[in-house]
Amino acid sequence: MRLRYIFCKDISGYSKQGYILGLFMYKRRENEYMKKRTIRFCCGVMAAGLLICGIPSGGAERVTQNHLLWNVAAAAETAVTVSNENEFLSALAQKQKNIVVTGSFSVRGQAEASGQMMPVEIPDGTVITGNNTGSITFSGPIQIMGDGVVIRDIQIGFISTNSMNSVPHREIFLAGHSLTLDNVKTYLPGGGDASLGGFGGTEKELLPTIYAGGYHSNTAVGTKASLTVVNANSDTMFQNIYMGHKASAGERTAYTGSVELNLDADAKVRDIISAEDTTSASLVFSGGQNGTDEISISGIKGNANTVLTVKNCAVSGVVTTGIKDIVLEAGGRLQPKDETAQLNNITLKNGGCLDLTKIIDAQVKGNFTSGGSAAKGKLVLDQNGYVQINGQVSGVTQFQVGSHAISGNLLNEHTYIIAENGTAGNFVLSDKDINNNYSLVCKNGIWTAYRNYVPEKRELESIEIKSCPKNVYTGNIPADITDKTDDAPYLDVIWKDQYGEDYTFDEVANEYDGYGFYNHMILIRSDDWNSDDEEIQQKMDWGNPIYLDVDKNESDRYYLIAYGEVKTGKYTLLLCSEPFDDLDTVADVKALKDTVLAEKEIIFTDEPGVSHQHVEGEPVKENEIAATCTQKGSYDKVVYCKDKDCGEELSRENITVPASGHKKGEPVTENRVEAKVGVEGSYEKVMYCTTCHEELSREKIVIPALKEPDTEEPGTETPAPEPDTEEPGTETPEPDTEKPVHKHSYVLKKTTEATCMKEGEKIYSCACGDSYTEKIAKKSHTPEKKLTPAKPGSNGKNVTMCSLCKTVLKQVKINAPKTVKLSKDHYSYDGKAKKPAIKVTDNKGKVISGSFYKVSYQNNKKVGKATVTVKFQGNYSGILKKTFEICPKGTSISSVKSGKKSMTVKWKKQASQTSGYEIVYTADASFGKKNTKTAVIKSNKTTVKEIKGLKPGKKYYVKVRTYKEVKSGTKKVRIYSDWSKKKAVQIKK
Repeated sequence: MRLRYIFCKDISGYSKQGYILGLFMYKRRENEYMKKRTIRFCCGVMAAGLLICGIPSGGAERVTQNHLLWNVAAAAETAVTVSNENEFLSALAQKQKNIVVTGSFSVRGQAEASGQMMPVEIPDGTVITGNNTGSITFSGPIQIMGDGVVIRDIQIGFISTNSMNSVPHREIFLAGHSLTLDNVKTYLPGGGDASLGGFGGTEKELLPTIYAGGYHSNTAVGTKASLTVVNANSDTMFQNIYMGHKASAGERTAYTGSVELNLDADAKVRDIISAEDTTSASLVFSGGQNGTDEISISGIKGNANTVLTVKNCAVSGVVTTGIKDIVLEAGGRLQPKDETAQLNNITLKNGGCLDLTKIIDAQVKGNFTSGGSAAKGKLVLDQNGYVQINGQVSGVTQFQVGSHAISGNLLNEHTYIIAENGTAGNFVLSDKDINNNYSLVCKNGIWTAYRNYVPEKRELESIEIKSCPKNVYTGNIPADITDKTDDAPYLDVIWKDQYGEDYTFDEVANEYDGYGFYNHMILIRSDDWNSDDEEIQQKMDWGNPIYLDVDKNESDRYYLIAYGEVKTGKYTLLLCSEPFDDLDTVADVKALKDTVLAEKEIIFTDEPGVSHQHVEGEPVKENEIAATCTQKGSYDKVVYCKDKDCGEELSRENITVPASGHKKGEPVTENRVEAKVGVEGSYEKVMYCTTCHEELSREKIVIPALKEPDTEEPGTETPAPEPDTEEPGTETPEPDTEKPVHKHSYVLKKTTEATCMKEGEKIYSCACGDSYTEKIAKKSHTPEKKLTPAKPGSNGKNVTMCSLCKTVLKQVKINAPKTVKLSKDHYSYDGKAKKPAIKVTDNKGKVISGSFYKVSYQNNKKVGKATVTVKFQGNYSGILKKTFEICPKGTSISSVKSGKKSMTVKWKKQASQTSGYEIVYTADASFGKKNTKTAVIKSNKTTVKEIKGLKPGKKYYVKVRTYKEVKSGTKKVRIYSDWSKKKAVQIKK
């Protein structure tokens, strides 16, 4: 209370500092509650300060919420200011949470007995701040000892170099914990460039490498390694970032757990970021809101549990390997280098861009997902390139060539995208390309660019009945669609065009101005449909008064509606490709057989309770043959009716499973023989497949022979003999003690690993200064095949090279595919699909095996020009196309009657796939062009023609053929049948 009295009485005699200190001491003694409030207030102020300084506060940003909490807790403690090594290490040892660095100083740290530098350990929750003026230079690595460590506004350098053949140690070990680097400079110049001053050695830059694991071989690591780099500047640089890695004896403790990397786009990584040895990895690269930032990195490695997200920045010229999911959002752009073998799953969000201009023949092995039309992503290819997508395609993606900014010039009739599991609307052109009259046309999962394209008429090509009633109680069939109940029988049908594209429900219902495809339905008694008896062909009571109708609120369901008294028995439901006229007899129905695209048998009964509607169950696997490392597998995908009282098989599809390929395990040592004095030892380093345990490689390693031990004391010299001063006959007495013999104790000092180019070595030394070297035999080359597929107009090659030293071990040229030859290029229409056999040859005339391509046929059923598309695979890529004609069915002349200066020609009607007829007549039996005249009949219903103006008494010859007009590009052309046999007539005089 005396202190309070002094303050109340007179404060004029105290300095300002003394007054404040006294007041604080008084308050602290007087009220503990006020202390707590003060601390809470300080925490709040510091949290606000951190947010203003640019450290994000939420998990959705670049730093997690836990980081912020640690920062606030540290800030609430009294800051410790350090200006030299001792103060800094002392603050760490005392686990001070808030360390402020002033000035510049070096931290030498301590060394192991082997000479290896031990890391400086930073406790959990430590915040090290340099206020943009502080700088620390480390002679060895640093290691994070717990979560929530933040280093900000400072320069931290690492001066360990490779001078005098030393192994540099510029590591930052996360030890399975979280670290945030906020506005941290990490660049130091090396000694490789004399103009930089440097620290010796041959390296031009001294940059740190991040390891998610720990120092040496026995560090206890955490369960989630996390690195966040924010507010990076031009000197925020790293050599490598290993977010997952294996152990290295005497150097690193492994880390293979879960990881997070949040990297500011202004940071630079000279070599690679690797997450391939992790159980799960989230790699996020972020830039500013303007999206112009570009991250600098050479390669990114991941595995089946790695997700790479790029947003508001670009990653260009990078080799990506093994990453399962790549997400490009908010204008994020990825441009892989041509060394990238393949991509897996791709997701584009809100303007995300996949730029494949550096890869001519790109492959996306997994799914390709984009946003809707308002948030669509962008796919960019080289003008001469293309991409093949093996997985499912969804959403809408803008496609263009040349540049991600402005589309370049498309090549007319060039195929750019192949995606069997996509639909036409998945890829659209830019406004610029559309204004230049380009179209992107999808046919059978193949997208091709055309200029001034005239669309072909869309035609119904196939029908798939997904669900159909097996037994129908006639009392459940309504007389009108509005009368249907829950028990009303229906069909679930998918209708596809000639390109394999599904018709929408609205398109099906309105295909013929409201007269939909489902009206091409016939119900015929099964016995009549399956009979060839002549009498049955003339029957007229073959049908059942049922048609199909739709409820516009129930997509893809087509209900059975009765328009008379329904008959019982077995009936076959037929769905045809075209409308048909009135059908009277069984023969009239059977004449439509070539137009039938789907049929199902239905049993109609008047017994209630036996009605059954097939409902598809989930597909199941049957007859499964597991794939091995070297052999393909397969299984049947079977769909059964899921009604427990039915279980009928509805569909069966055989699926091929590709061989999995060998998976290399860790090398193991076998047949070890230790070296002895004067005798070499050896062991074999063997690698097995972890799946099938087949031996993949075996390498013999030689252990050099040991040297003879040196019995002299270190540092001693053999004394010169002294003159003999003894009298003859006397002996020199032996010394009382024997000099001890030195035994060498060798310690491994340095290991230089062997490569496939040169031997390695291990150097052992003794404290006395003696040493010996143990040679490590050269490693075998690690063969790696790199295929450059041949494509039309460009040869390819299959190169086998060493994946380590890049030495080319073998190179095989692959000649470009050039020609497709068809077994037949002219067919007559009969309602059946035409599939001529093909032969493909390369530019040297050599036949290419059918295993290297898939063949598909387009427009090969109806009259017109059909196309054969050869899509290459394996050693080849790209597409070759060849066309052939399907001509209308011909006709024959029924009669030719002579008239006065005229003749009347009659022929058989041929209306199917025919537009009209063409007649030629002449007095020349050879139909020479000079005297032959032509008459064209433009209606396929006309079967008679009177030809006038003929010479009386003259003999004339006549023949007829059919034709159909079809579109070819921008024009209409006529496809003709073969000519009928000629007939002759003598004109009346």
